Amino acid sequence: MLALFIWGFALYGIFMVLWKAVRFFVHKHRRGVPVTAILVVAEGASYIEGILRTLTTAEPFCGRELAVVVLDCDSRDETARIVESIAKKRGTVSLVRVVEGDLTKAMAPLFGTDGRSVHCVFDLRGKVSPLEVVPTLAAFWSDGTV
Repeated sequence: MLALFIWGFALYGIFMVLWKAVRFFVHKHRRGVPVTAILVVAEGASYIEGILRTLTTAEPFCGRELAVVVLDCDSRDETARIVESIAKKRGTVSLVRVVEGDLTKAMAPLFGTDGRSVHCVFDLRGKVSPLEVVPTLAAFWSDGTV
């Protein structure tokens, strides 16, 4: 019984070493311009977690780096808490709270940070479907663009 337990830990260790090596080489061989996705959200607790988890799960396997910035426009639901919990686990996600609807002031520093990055702004407050965010960003990730 003890031998099976030791073999289980050994196999787990070997798997983790291989996983880390693959992620290291994928990250090392990235090419292309980084993409920054700016999501403008108000009352988005019903869909923001799905979008962020999809984007952060797919990001290590794409050819480009992806940073996600969520601009929360005075949401009264759990949007900010959801984004903060994902941002703690993933360094590529960040939250900016927009107070009193001053969106242009909140977005100005984002565009001045990195002159090499492509910025995609998605206003998810209105009639835009959150289901359009991931396929649109997937087009930017492909090697043929930018």
